[in-house]
Amino acid sequence: MATPTEQTVLILGAGLTGLAVAHFLDRLGYRVTLLDHPDWQDGYGLNATDTAPLLFGRHQAAWRLLRSIEHTTSSQLDRTVPLEFRLSDGRITAYQSTHLPGALQWMTSLFSFHGLAWQDRWTLFSHLEQIWEEAQALPADLDSHLADEWLRSIGQSQTARQSIWNPLIRWLTGNELSRLSSTMFVQQLSTLFLGRTMDARLTYLHGSIKDRFLAPLKKTLSQQDVQILPLTEMPILRFGPAGFSGVQLHNEAVVQAHWYIAALSHRQLLPLLPERLLTRYAYFAQIGELETVSQTTVQFAWHSTMASPRLLLLADRPFHYVTVAASGTDEIQYRLSAVGNPALMDVHDEQLTDRGRAELRLLAPEIRQENIHAVDIDRRSHAALSLKPGAALLRPIQQSPVDNLLIAGPWTDTGWPANIESAIVSAQRCAGIISGLGRC
Repeated sequence: MATPTEQTVLILGAGLTGLAVAHFLDRLGYRVTLLDHPDWQDGYGLNATDTAPLLFGRHQAAWRLLRSIEHTTSSQLDRTVPLEFRLSDGRITAYQSTHLPGALQWMTSLFSFHGLAWQDRWTLFSHLEQIWEEAQALPADLDSHLADEWLRSIGQSQTARQSIWNPLIRWLTGNELSRLSSTMFVQQLSTLFLGRTMDARLTYLHGSIKDRFLAPLKKTLSQQDVQILPLTEMPILRFGPAGFSGVQLHNEAVVQAHWYIAALSHRQLLPLLPERLLTRYAYFAQIGELETVSQTTVQFAWHSTMASPRLLLLADRPFHYVTVAASGTDEIQYRLSAVGNPALMDVHDEQLTDRGRAELRLLAPEIRQENIHAVDIDRRSHAALSLKPGAALLRPIQQSPVDNLLIAGPWTDTGWPANIESAIVSAQRCAGIISGLGRC
């Protein structure tokens, strides 16, 4: 059996997912090469220029990776922020986790959360208590139902669903309650809010994805024997009876390895695969059935030195959430985002800016409009992965039917929405499969 130093791994994609896989495998002693093309990006909020995500304490894989590569003082600017909701009547309320052991944490936090009416809190508590005491089980066909239907079935009012649950899950997953599977809703809420106090702790990371993850990872890998080969044209994957046998570059050179990892988005992966793989294996064919959700963001800047990072989830508004964060020493940025609203994708820039200004007048009336200037408008057709009923079955596991080909990315089957935690978990699993350790 070959030792790790004799084993070679070729990774297609040098975005966050690919770099994370390389980092894990390099630490295990494998010889790693990455192929990088300008068109290969992770997407789902993980591209170089994207702002660093707000992380929950339960995003353990992301936190472990961040701590292992942190070479700067950026973490000194990170801040814990509350999870705030702006209700339909204009009131703003925050969800706060209490520092109590075990189930007392979520019980107390739930009963003290005034965003939900008392009746909604009580019916939710009663349902959770029955599941916790095993007096009642979740439906076996949970994934075939919509989250909105399930919440209604356990007694959550329309007001609760519109003002709290829809804004929350829309921000967490990019999916509306009326289009999201009940399984993903339950997984997210239980994972983040029904565990330890630290799991629900929300932290704003200062900087961009490049600042906090990509640049530190590349710096770490550059100090090791890891190669990143830039490409100008798409390569050709060679496939034979024993699996993948190499990747042919534009200069006819062929790069070979024992293992191949595709750390690409599903839209970038499919065109690279031989047609016979798509027709022979449902694993590959069903990847083409995955759907995505759009997002439109308008960003404004205000010259000021006074602002703490903030996340505000909005109910019954054209934009669905707003983030506030410092940019430099004397500028504050406001990012208004709407997810799953294709109509906004076609709105003219000037009209979109006007709508954004109107929202800021409502949300931050203390700011004089003449002091605000529009910075950027960002439209993304593939901002989130659709997680409707049945979508979980389309997300591939990391081991493909081809023995020496693994698939990594936030869109793969990890139990998380397509986010940073999902990307890093998928990278860990790929490293675990190759090393035989299961988890890295």
